[in-house]
Amino acid sequence: MITFDHIPWCEKYRAKSFQDIVGQDLAVDKVKLFLRSFPKKKAIVLHGPPGVGKTSLAYAIAFENDSEVLELNASDLRNKSKIAEIIGPASQQKSLFKKNKLILVDEVDGVSAIKDRGGLAELLVLLEKSAFPVIITANDIWQKKFNLLRKKADIVALKEVDYKEVLGILRKICENENVVVSSEVLTSIAIKARGDIRASLNDLQILSNMDSPELVQEVGERNKEQSIFSALQHIFKNSAIDEKMLRIFDEINMPIDEIFLWIEENIPLEYKGEELARAYESLSRADVFRGRIRRQRHWRFMVYEYFLLGPGIASAKQYNRAGWTGYKKPSRILKIWLQNQRSLKKKSISQKYSKFCHISTKTAMKDFMLLKIILQDSRIRKDLKLSEEEIAYLDKPVYN
Repeated sequence: MITFDHIPWCEKYRAKSFQDIVGQDLAVDKVKLFLRSFPKKKAIVLHGPPGVGKTSLAYAIAFENDSEVLELNASDLRNKSKIAEIIGPASQQKSLFKKNKLILVDEVDGVSAIKDRGGLAELLVLLEKSAFPVIITANDIWQKKFNLLRKKADIVALKEVDYKEVLGILRKICENENVVVSSEVLTSIAIKARGDIRASLNDLQILSNMDSPELVQEVGERNKEQSIFSALQHIFKNSAIDEKMLRIFDEINMPIDEIFLWIEENIPLEYKGEELARAYESLSRADVFRGRIRRQRHWRFMVYEYFLLGPGIASAKQYNRAGWTGYKKPSRILKIWLQNQRSLKKKSISQKYSKFCHISTKTAMKDFMLLKIILQDSRIRKDLKLSEEEIAYLDKPVYN
Protein backbone atom coordinates (compact mmCIF):
# COMPACT_ATOMS: atom_id res chain seq x y z
CA MET A 1 0.00 0.00 0.00
CA ILE A 2 1.30 3.49 -0.85
CA THR A 3 1.11 6.34 1.63
CA PHE A 4 2.51 9.84 1.43
CA ASP A 5 4.22 12.12 3.89
CA HIS A 6 2.36 15.40 3.57
CA ILE A 7 5.54 17.38 4.26
CA PRO A 8 7.85 17.43 1.23
CA TRP A 9 11.28 16.22 2.29
CA CYS A 10 12.89 19.05 0.36
CA GLU A 11 11.22 21.39 2.88
CA LYS A 12 11.54 19.14 5.90
CA TYR A 13 15.29 18.83 5.40
CA ARG A 14 16.01 22.29 4.05
CA ALA A 15 19.36 23.65 5.26
CA LYS A 16 18.95 25.85 8.33
CA SER A 17 22.45 27.31 8.70
CA PHE A 18 25.69 27.82 6.74
CA GLN A 19 26.95 24.57 8.23
CA ASP A 20 24.06 22.69 6.62
CA ILE A 21 24.79 24.00 3.10
CA VAL A 22 26.40 21.17 1.13
CA GLY A 23 28.88 21.59 -1.72
CA GLN A 24 28.81 25.40 -1.83
CA ASP A 25 31.75 26.43 0.38
CA LEU A 26 32.96 29.17 -2.00
CA ALA A 27 29.46 30.65 -2.31
CA VAL A 28 29.04 30.66 1.48
CA ASP A 29 32.38 32.48 1.88
CA LYS A 30 31.28 35.15 -0.62
CA VAL A 31 27.97 35.58 1.17
CA LYS A 32 29.79 36.12 4.47
CA LEU A 33 31.99 38.74 2.80
CA PHE A 34 28.91 40.50 1.41
CA LEU A 35 27.33 40.63 4.87
CA ARG A 36 30.49 42.05 6.45
CA SER A 37 30.78 44.76 3.80
CA PHE A 38 27.07 45.73 3.79
CA PRO A 39 25.89 48.38 2.91
CA LYS A 40 28.71 48.89 0.41
CA LYS A 41 26.41 46.94 -1.87
CA LYS A 42 22.78 46.50 -0.89
CA ALA A 43 22.06 43.30 -2.82
CA ILE A 44 23.54 39.93 -3.62
CA VAL A 45 22.37 37.63 -6.42
CA LEU A 46 22.58 33.88 -5.83
CA HIS A 47 22.37 32.19 -9.21
CA GLY A 48 22.71 28.64 -10.45
CA PRO A 49 20.74 25.61 -11.69
CA PRO A 50 17.48 24.58 -10.01
CA GLY A 51 17.76 22.69 -6.74
CA VAL A 52 21.36 23.56 -5.83
CA GLY A 53 20.37 25.45 -2.68
CA LYS A 54 19.87 29.12 -3.62
CA THR A 55 16.74 29.65 -1.52
CA SER A 56 18.15 27.48 1.27
CA LEU A 57 21.28 29.63 1.38
CA ALA A 58 19.11 32.75 1.57
CA TYR A 59 17.26 31.38 4.60
CA ALA A 60 20.56 30.25 6.12
CA ILE A 61 21.68 33.88 5.89
CA ALA A 62 18.54 34.87 7.80
CA PHE A 63 19.19 32.22 10.45
CA GLU A 64 22.82 33.17 10.94
CA ASN A 65 21.93 36.84 11.36
CA ASP A 66 18.69 36.42 13.33
CA SER A 67 16.80 38.12 10.52
CA GLU A 68 13.13 38.30 9.63
CA VAL A 69 12.58 37.42 5.96
CA LEU A 70 10.40 39.59 3.77
CA GLU A 71 9.91 37.42 0.68
CA LEU A 72 8.95 38.50 -2.84
CA ASN A 73 8.61 36.47 -6.01
CA ALA A 74 8.17 37.17 -9.71
CA SER A 75 4.41 37.71 -9.41
CA ASP A 76 5.00 40.39 -6.76
CA LEU A 77 7.41 42.17 -9.07
CA ARG A 78 4.71 42.42 -11.71
CA ASN A 79 2.87 44.79 -9.39
CA LYS A 80 4.80 48.06 -9.37
CA SER A 81 2.39 49.72 -6.96
CA LYS A 82 2.71 46.86 -4.46
CA ILE A 83 6.49 47.26 -4.36
CA ALA A 84 6.22 51.02 -3.95
CA GLU A 85 3.37 51.10 -1.41
CA ILE A 86 3.98 48.00 0.71
CA ILE A 87 7.49 46.68 0.19
CA GLY A 88 9.03 50.14 0.05
CA PRO A 89 8.07 51.13 3.62
CA ALA A 90 8.79 47.61 4.91
CA SER A 91 12.33 47.90 3.59
CA GLN A 92 12.90 50.78 6.04
CA GLN A 93 11.16 49.47 9.15
CA LYS A 94 12.98 47.31 11.67
CA SER A 95 11.69 43.86 12.51
CA LEU A 96 9.40 43.55 15.50
CA PHE A 97 10.40 39.95 16.19
CA LYS A 98 14.01 39.55 15.08
CA LYS A 99 17.26 41.40 15.55
CA ASN A 100 17.58 42.10 11.82
CA LYS A 101 15.65 41.90 8.57
CA LEU A 102 16.44 40.86 5.00
CA ILE A 103 14.46 41.02 1.78
CA LEU A 104 14.38 37.88 -0.37
CA VAL A 105 13.45 38.21 -4.05
CA ASP A 106 13.05 34.58 -5.12
CA GLU A 107 13.24 33.37 -8.74
CA VAL A 108 13.61 36.76 -10.35
CA ASP A 109 13.93 35.00 -13.74
CA GLY A 110 10.13 34.85 -13.87
CA VAL A 111 9.92 38.58 -14.48
CA SER A 112 9.20 39.46 -18.11
CA ALA A 113 11.55 41.93 -19.75
CA ILE A 114 8.60 43.63 -21.49
CA LYS A 115 5.45 43.11 -19.43
CA ASP A 116 7.14 43.59 -16.05
CA ARG A 117 9.62 46.31 -16.93
CA GLY A 118 8.03 48.65 -14.40
CA GLY A 119 8.45 46.07 -11.66
CA LEU A 120 12.13 45.58 -12.44
CA ALA A 121 12.68 49.34 -12.39
CA GLU A 122 10.97 49.58 -9.01
CA LEU A 123 13.16 46.74 -7.73
CA LEU A 124 16.26 48.74 -8.65
CA VAL A 125 14.86 51.68 -6.70
CA LEU A 126 14.24 49.35 -3.76
CA LEU A 127 17.89 48.27 -3.83
CA GLU A 128 18.97 51.89 -3.47
CA LYS A 129 16.61 52.73 -0.61
CA SER A 130 16.60 49.48 1.40
CA ALA A 131 18.06 49.66 4.87
CA PHE A 132 18.50 45.88 4.86
CA PRO A 133 20.31 43.32 2.69
CA VAL A 134 18.41 42.21 -0.41
CA ILE A 135 18.96 38.58 -1.43
CA ILE A 136 17.97 37.73 -5.00
CA THR A 137 17.86 34.21 -6.48
CA ALA A 138 17.94 33.37 -10.17
CA ASN A 139 18.64 30.43 -12.44
CA ASP A 140 20.17 32.66 -15.13
CA ILE A 141 21.22 36.16 -14.11
CA TRP A 142 23.08 36.80 -17.37
CA GLN A 143 19.96 37.66 -19.35
CA LYS A 144 19.97 41.08 -20.97
CA LYS A 145 17.03 42.30 -18.88
CA PHE A 146 19.22 42.07 -15.75
CA ASN A 147 22.06 44.29 -17.02
CA LEU A 148 21.36 47.09 -14.51
CA LEU A 149 20.67 44.66 -11.69
CA ARG A 150 24.08 43.03 -12.11
CA LYS A 151 25.79 46.39 -11.75
CA LYS A 152 24.08 47.08 -8.43
CA ALA A 153 24.57 43.66 -6.81
CA ASP A 154 27.27 41.17 -5.90
CA ILE A 155 26.99 38.06 -8.06
CA VAL A 156 27.54 34.66 -6.45
CA ALA A 157 27.35 31.42 -8.44
CA LEU A 158 26.16 28.16 -6.91
CA LYS A 159 27.44 25.08 -8.70
CA GLU A 160 25.85 21.70 -9.28
CA VAL A 161 26.45 19.57 -6.21
CA ASP A 162 28.65 16.51 -6.71
CA TYR A 163 26.65 13.29 -6.71
CA LYS A 164 28.71 11.88 -3.83
CA GLU A 165 27.60 14.75 -1.62
CA VAL A 166 23.99 14.28 -2.75
CA LEU A 167 24.34 10.59 -1.93
CA GLY A 168 25.47 11.48 1.58
CA ILE A 169 22.36 13.61 2.09
CA LEU A 170 20.10 10.80 0.85
CA ARG A 171 21.68 8.28 3.20
CA LYS A 172 21.19 10.55 6.21
CA ILE A 173 17.53 11.05 5.32
CA CYS A 174 16.98 7.32 4.89
CA GLU A 175 18.41 6.85 8.37
CA ASN A 176 16.22 9.59 9.85
CA GLU A 177 13.07 8.30 8.15
CA ASN A 178 13.80 4.61 8.83
CA VAL A 179 13.64 3.94 5.11
CA VAL A 180 15.51 1.00 3.60
CA VAL A 181 16.65 1.66 0.03
CA SER A 182 19.49 -0.22 -1.62
CA SER A 183 22.82 1.52 -2.17
CA GLU A 184 22.47 1.01 -5.93
CA VAL A 185 19.13 2.80 -6.05
CA LEU A 186 20.39 5.68 -3.88
CA THR A 187 23.45 6.08 -6.10
CA SER A 188 21.24 6.06 -9.19
CA ILE A 189 19.03 8.80 -7.72
CA ALA A 190 22.08 10.90 -6.81
CA ILE A 191 23.64 10.58 -10.27
CA LYS A 192 20.42 11.23 -12.21
CA ALA A 193 19.69 14.34 -10.13
CA ARG A 194 22.72 16.05 -11.73
CA GLY A 195 23.39 18.23 -8.74
CA ASP A 196 19.73 19.06 -8.10
CA ILE A 197 19.34 18.27 -4.39
CA ARG A 198 15.64 19.16 -4.36
CA ALA A 199 14.93 16.75 -7.22
CA SER A 200 16.86 13.95 -5.51
CA LEU A 201 14.85 14.41 -2.30
CA ASN A 202 11.59 14.37 -4.25
CA ASP A 203 12.70 11.19 -6.01
CA LEU A 204 13.68 9.53 -2.75
CA GLN A 205 10.40 10.45 -1.06
CA ILE A 206 8.39 8.97 -3.91
CA LEU A 207 10.47 5.79 -4.00
CA SER A 208 10.37 5.41 -0.22
CA ASN A 209 6.61 5.02 -0.43
CA MET A 210 6.81 2.23 -2.97
CA ASP A 211 6.75 -1.38 -1.83
CA SER A 212 9.74 -2.23 -4.03
CA PRO A 213 11.74 0.84 -5.11
CA GLU A 214 14.15 -1.28 -7.13
CA LEU A 215 11.33 -2.24 -9.46
CA VAL A 216 11.07 1.34 -10.73
CA GLN A 217 14.21 0.79 -12.77
CA GLU A 218 12.48 -2.00 -14.64
CA VAL A 219 10.15 0.44 -16.41
CA GLY A 220 11.30 0.67 -19.97
CA GLU A 221 10.91 -0.84 -23.38
CA ARG A 222 7.81 -0.80 -25.49
CA ASN A 223 7.48 -4.44 -26.47
CA LYS A 224 3.92 -5.02 -27.59
CA GLU A 225 0.59 -3.28 -27.85
CA GLN A 226 -2.02 -4.06 -25.22
CA SER A 227 -5.63 -2.94 -25.04
CA ILE A 228 -6.67 -0.43 -22.42
CA PHE A 229 -9.29 -2.90 -21.18
CA SER A 230 -6.78 -5.60 -20.29
CA ALA A 231 -4.51 -2.97 -18.73
CA LEU A 232 -7.32 -1.72 -16.49
CA GLN A 233 -8.21 -5.27 -15.57
CA HIS A 234 -4.63 -6.05 -14.52
CA ILE A 235 -4.36 -2.87 -12.41
CA PHE A 236 -7.80 -2.99 -10.83
CA LYS A 237 -7.92 -6.75 -10.13
CA ASN A 238 -4.41 -7.18 -8.68
CA SER A 239 -2.83 -5.65 -5.59
CA ALA A 240 0.67 -7.10 -6.01
CA ILE A 241 3.21 -5.30 -8.19
CA ASP A 242 4.75 -7.38 -10.95
CA GLU A 243 6.89 -6.67 -14.00
CA LYS A 244 3.88 -6.61 -16.32
CA MET A 245 2.26 -3.86 -14.27
CA LEU A 246 5.45 -1.78 -14.35
CA ARG A 247 5.43 -1.75 -18.15
CA ILE A 248 1.72 -1.79 -18.67
CA PHE A 249 1.31 1.74 -20.07
CA ASP A 250 4.41 1.49 -22.23
CA GLU A 251 2.60 -1.26 -24.08
CA ILE A 252 -0.54 0.75 -24.85
CA ASN A 253 -0.67 2.77 -28.04
CA MET A 254 -2.65 5.60 -26.47
CA PRO A 255 -1.79 9.16 -25.31
CA ILE A 256 -1.22 9.42 -21.57
CA ASP A 257 -3.95 12.06 -21.23
CA GLU A 258 -6.47 9.60 -22.64
CA ILE A 259 -5.24 6.89 -20.25
CA PHE A 260 -5.89 9.28 -17.35
CA LEU A 261 -9.51 9.65 -18.49
CA TRP A 262 -10.05 5.89 -18.72
CA ILE A 263 -8.64 5.31 -15.22
CA GLU A 264 -10.58 8.19 -13.68
CA GLU A 265 -13.83 6.93 -15.20
CA ASN A 266 -13.45 3.33 -14.00
CA ILE A 267 -11.84 3.55 -10.56
CA PRO A 268 -15.27 3.69 -8.79
CA LEU A 269 -16.25 0.37 -10.38
CA GLU A 270 -13.58 -1.50 -8.41
CA TYR A 271 -12.81 0.65 -5.35
CA LYS A 272 -14.97 1.72 -2.42
CA GLY A 273 -14.47 3.68 0.81
CA GLU A 274 -10.89 4.26 1.93
CA GLU A 275 -9.52 2.23 -0.97
CA LEU A 276 -11.31 4.57 -3.38
CA ALA A 277 -9.76 7.59 -1.65
CA ARG A 278 -6.27 6.07 -1.83
CA ALA A 279 -6.72 5.21 -5.52
CA TYR A 280 -7.77 8.76 -6.35
CA GLU A 281 -4.89 10.12 -4.27
CA SER A 282 -2.44 8.11 -6.36
CA LEU A 283 -4.15 9.35 -9.53
CA SER A 284 -3.91 12.96 -8.34
CA ARG A 285 -0.21 12.51 -7.51
CA ALA A 286 0.37 11.19 -11.01
CA ASP A 287 -1.41 14.26 -12.35
CA VAL A 288 0.96 16.50 -10.35
CA PHE A 289 3.93 14.85 -12.06
CA ARG A 290 2.20 15.21 -15.43
CA GLY A 291 1.96 18.95 -14.81
CA ARG A 292 5.62 19.20 -13.82
CA ILE A 293 6.66 17.30 -16.93
CA ARG A 294 4.76 19.70 -19.16
CA ARG A 295 5.73 22.93 -17.42
CA GLN A 296 9.34 22.21 -16.58
CA ARG A 297 10.28 19.51 -19.12
CA HIS A 298 11.33 17.14 -16.31
CA TRP A 299 10.99 14.01 -18.44
CA ARG A 300 12.55 11.79 -15.78
CA PHE A 301 9.32 12.26 -13.79
CA MET A 302 7.51 10.08 -16.32
CA VAL A 303 8.65 6.93 -14.54
CA TYR A 304 6.88 8.11 -11.36
CA GLU A 305 3.82 9.22 -13.28
CA TYR A 306 3.47 5.70 -14.73
CA PHE A 307 4.28 4.08 -11.40
CA LEU A 308 1.55 6.02 -9.60
CA LEU A 309 -0.98 5.28 -12.36
CA GLY A 310 -0.30 1.54 -12.38
CA PRO A 311 1.28 0.05 -9.23
CA GLY A 312 0.19 3.06 -7.17
CA ILE A 313 -3.51 2.56 -7.90
CA ALA A 314 -3.21 -1.23 -7.72
CA SER A 315 -1.70 -1.11 -4.23
CA ALA A 316 -4.50 1.15 -2.97
CA LYS A 317 -6.55 -2.00 -2.29
CA GLN A 318 -5.76 -4.67 0.27
CA TYR A 319 -6.98 -7.72 -1.64
CA ASN A 320 -7.18 -8.92 -5.22
CA ARG A 321 -10.50 -8.59 -7.02
CA ALA A 322 -12.25 -11.54 -8.65
CA GLY A 323 -14.82 -11.70 -11.41
CA TRP A 324 -15.43 -9.74 -14.56
CA THR A 325 -16.11 -5.98 -14.64
CA GLY A 326 -17.45 -4.15 -17.66
CA TYR A 327 -15.26 -1.06 -17.85
CA LYS A 328 -16.82 2.00 -19.38
CA LYS A 329 -15.47 4.19 -22.11
CA PRO A 330 -15.29 7.76 -20.77
CA SER A 331 -17.52 8.90 -23.59
CA ARG A 332 -18.52 12.45 -22.64
CA ILE A 333 -15.19 13.53 -21.17
CA LEU A 334 -13.26 11.65 -23.83
CA LYS A 335 -15.23 13.27 -26.62
CA ILE A 336 -14.49 16.70 -25.21
CA TRP A 337 -10.81 15.83 -24.80
CA LEU A 338 -10.51 14.37 -28.31
CA GLN A 339 -12.25 17.41 -29.78
CA ASN A 340 -9.85 19.68 -27.91
CA GLN A 341 -6.90 17.67 -29.23
CA ARG A 342 -8.20 17.96 -32.79
CA SER A 343 -8.73 21.70 -32.33
CA LEU A 344 -5.21 22.10 -30.98
CA LYS A 345 -3.72 20.26 -33.97
CA LYS A 346 -5.81 22.32 -36.37
CA LYS A 347 -4.66 25.51 -34.67
CA SER A 348 -0.99 24.49 -34.54
CA ILE A 349 -0.99 23.61 -38.26
CA SER A 350 -2.70 26.91 -39.09
CA GLN A 351 -0.17 28.85 -37.02
CA LYS A 352 2.76 27.25 -38.84
CA TYR A 353 1.17 27.88 -42.23
CA SER A 354 0.21 31.48 -41.41
CA LYS A 355 3.74 32.28 -40.29
CA PHE A 356 5.16 30.70 -43.43
CA CYS A 357 2.78 32.58 -45.75
CA HIS A 358 2.54 35.84 -43.73
CA ILE A 359 -1.19 35.66 -43.18
CA SER A 360 -3.20 35.63 -39.96
CA THR A 361 -3.88 32.39 -38.10
CA LYS A 362 -7.58 33.25 -38.17
CA THR A 363 -7.54 33.36 -41.98
CA ALA A 364 -5.69 30.05 -42.20
CA MET A 365 -8.21 28.35 -39.89
CA LYS A 366 -11.14 29.82 -41.82
CA ASP A 367 -9.79 28.32 -45.05
CA PHE A 368 -8.63 25.09 -43.47
CA MET A 369 -10.43 22.84 -45.99
CA LEU A 370 -8.35 24.45 -48.76
CA LEU A 371 -5.28 24.34 -46.56
CA LYS A 372 -5.64 20.55 -46.19
CA ILE A 373 -5.48 20.16 -49.95
CA ILE A 374 -2.39 22.36 -50.17
CA LEU A 375 -0.70 20.41 -47.39
CA GLN A 376 -0.96 17.12 -49.24
CA ASP A 377 2.32 18.21 -50.83
CA SER A 378 5.09 16.51 -48.83
CA ARG A 379 7.56 19.29 -49.65
CA ILE A 380 5.34 21.89 -47.98
CA ARG A 381 4.87 19.64 -44.98
CA LYS A 382 8.63 19.42 -44.66
CA ASP A 383 9.04 23.19 -44.97
CA LEU A 384 6.46 23.75 -42.23
CA LYS A 385 8.15 21.13 -40.01
CA LEU A 386 4.86 19.42 -39.24
CA SER A 387 4.95 16.84 -36.46
CA GLU A 388 3.90 13.22 -36.96
CA GLU A 389 0.68 13.92 -35.02
CA GLU A 390 -0.13 16.90 -37.25
CA ILE A 391 0.50 14.86 -40.41
CA ALA A 392 -1.69 12.04 -39.08
CA TYR A 393 -4.44 14.58 -38.40
CA LEU A 394 -4.20 15.89 -41.98
CA ASP A 395 -4.32 12.37 -43.45
CA LYS A 396 -7.52 11.38 -41.68
CA PRO A 397 -10.46 11.04 -44.14
CA VAL A 398 -12.80 13.07 -41.88
CA TYR A 399 -11.83 16.48 -40.54
CA ASN A 400 -13.27 18.75 -37.90
